[in-house]
Amino acid sequence: MKLTRIEVFNFRKLRRARLDMSDKQTLLVGANNSGKTSAMKALRKFLKDRGGIDARDVTASNWAAIEKIAGTWTPEAEADLSPLQDQLPFIDVWLHADNSELHHVAHLIPTLTWTGGLLGVRLRLEPKNGSDIKAQYLAAREAAQTLQPGGATAKGFALWPRDFREFLDKRLRDLFELNAYLLDPMCFTTTGPVEPHPLPPLAEGIGSNPFAGLIHIREINAQRGFADAGDSNGDDDEAMSATSRKIASQIQPYFRKHIDPEKDPTPNDVKALEAIHDAETTFNARLKDGFADAIKELESLGYPGGLNNPKLFIATQIKPVDGLDHPAAVQYDISGDTSGVKLPEGYNGLGFQNLISMVFQLMRFRDDWMQVGKFKSKAVTPDDKGIEPLQLVLIEEPEAHLHVQVQQVFMARAHKVLRNHKDLEQEGSAFTTQLVVSTHSGHIAHAAAFEELRYFKRELPSHGVVPTASVANMTGLFGADNETHRFVTRYLLTTHFDLFFADAIIVIEGAAERILLPHLIQHHYPDLAAAYLSFLELGGSHAHRLRPLVEALEVPTLIITDLDAVAEVNKGGKVVKESVQPCCRAAQTTANHVLKTWLPKLAEIDALLASPPKALCHTAPDRPIAVSYQTSQNVTLGSVSTNVTPSTFEDALVLTNPKAVTDAAATEFSCVMTRAFAKSIAEAQAPEDLANALFERLAKRPEKAAFALDLLYIKDIKALRAPPYIDTGLTWLAGQLKGVEGAA
Repeated sequence: MKLTRIEVFNFRKLRRARLDMSDKQTLLVGANNSGKTSAMKALRKFLKDRGGIDARDVTASNWAAIEKIAGTWTPEAEADLSPLQDQLPFIDVWLHADNSELHHVAHLIPTLTWTGGLLGVRLRLEPKNGSDIKAQYLAAREAAQTLQPGGATAKGFALWPRDFREFLDKRLRDLFELNAYLLDPMCFTTTGPVEPHPLPPLAEGIGSNPFAGLIHIREINAQRGFADAGDSNGDDDEAMSATSRKIASQIQPYFRKHIDPEKDPTPNDVKALEAIHDAETTFNARLKDGFADAIKELESLGYPGGLNNPKLFIATQIKPVDGLDHPAAVQYDISGDTSGVKLPEGYNGLGFQNLISMVFQLMRFRDDWMQVGKFKSKAVTPDDKGIEPLQLVLIEEPEAHLHVQVQQVFMARAHKVLRNHKDLEQEGSAFTTQLVVSTHSGHIAHAAAFEELRYFKRELPSHGVVPTASVANMTGLFGADNETHRFVTRYLLTTHFDLFFADAIIVIEGAAERILLPHLIQHHYPDLAAAYLSFLELGGSHAHRLRPLVEALEVPTLIITDLDAVAEVNKGGKVVKESVQPCCRAAQTTANHVLKTWLPKLAEIDALLASPPKALCHTAPDRPIAVSYQTSQNVTLGSVSTNVTPSTFEDALVLTNPKAVTDAAATEFSCVMTRAFAKSIAEAQAPEDLANALFERLAKRPEKAAFALDLLYIKDIKALRAPPYIDTGLTWLAGQLKGVEGAA
């Protein structure tokens, strides 16, 4: 048995979101405020807590429709609450079970013809029995209007409830409860828009906990000391593990469940209990002797003692768990068994504590599920269904305080820890473990398979003023193109998993752009400087391979690339293509695969440079992707000003910043290419001469990275300006981000 899919509706940022589950582990990745936390909270409140949903969990953009529904209610007419329920949070859970597991899922089978496969369950909010929501709301409104006939005062004060949202802020938990309904497996689709499936006619609820005996759910939350109000579910064991990283605070519940010798003692436990009894007797004798004089002095006062007052007696009672109730219950040996030096747990760094704590919790979750040790001694009730066939473990942001290598080790080992049991290790086990992890760490994502990633992407508001989110499944993203899949996954594994957490992506050609663009952005593009940008250093010959991924992420993406103009020349009777200085009406084409096959899908240089300059080319309006390449730019040299077309980032930068390049060449350790550029600037008579000289120098062995580093030595780095084609692209990208931020 396994969870196949969970669809979330009307819950916080997830108005309509589909989360396809991997067989073993599923990683939720995405930029800040993209909906990952909303997904984890939804799983907790619907599956683990089975309640605790309040008005703040309703997708903000739904409130206009909810208020409109409540505004139509009158005392005389009967209210139809089904439109209201459609606006409140609910989730659809899809499981896959074999026919051999019929005894586990009998209550979830929708038809007698089911012979294994998908099963769907909807968990939704509905009015509690006997609660007349319409009547209570109208009564509350009438009472407020009676006490405050004029409504809100000039200062904005108004009695509760001013609207239905304010009414539900206080009353939603009192008036609504969770109930589950069976879905028709025939409605399940592998692709297509995320839409709620209609419930079968005359569908009846099956209660708030349809997964009792099926799913064993445990959670490690973000452990930041912050939590949503009302998140606590009253479970002392879970509250302890959620609020403390220290193992010392977690070993007591583990001890009580799995080890406690007083619970159904074994022969080995009897020996331990006898030793505790002997220690208790010896210690009590010492207490009696030590307190004898003090008690005698008290008795001399006439109290306690005498005929009518009890006699004072001091004794101890040693309980096995008491030995673990102190700060040094867990210690670490730092001496290597040479001197016996041990330090309490708190003397270790936060990262080490957090790692050990999380691993210990995973072990505890596994042992609780498999009923290891004394756990089996719990009383068996008539409703006991044994061990659940599926364990679902939720982990929020495990990277806290962990070194990057440790993050990867934890992610690579977490699922193995959860399966480290004799009944779980063998292939074909009847028990399944699925792990869901939300993270902001590219190193955590790096340790998982590409197909296990679920990317949460922010969407511009289309249903109100608050942005929502959707989820992109990385599985099957490249279709049958195995070569592209290998290239992209290996490239990302080597370098750039941070793009899954970026506000925007900038694809660049080489090292010079990577060195200088951050400085240009920092000093001249404040909106971009405040954003989380991911730079992908990928030449035009390969950037197009990222197209499926970039289009799936839908993150604002700017591709900064080169024209790469080539022309046919005759060399010794053989026609070959050579790189040439870009110019119009010269039968030139581009060698750049991005420009030819992706954006703007043009090969002729004349078309690429046609007026007005197509410095920026967009895809479909719903995808914020643009390409920026060299176009004709105005260059002034002395008294001569004319338009020339550069061929690379470096010559475009020189043509835009001749003084900065001259200053860089004057530094003590400037490279040969920088000095050559400065010499060309000094000797050129016209902009065309300078452009040709730069092109010829770049055709030799270029020192592009060294040239970029030289520019960092100039006195005023703020004087360095982006070439026009890059300025156009960065301005577009800043506008995209400003639009997203403004919408949020």
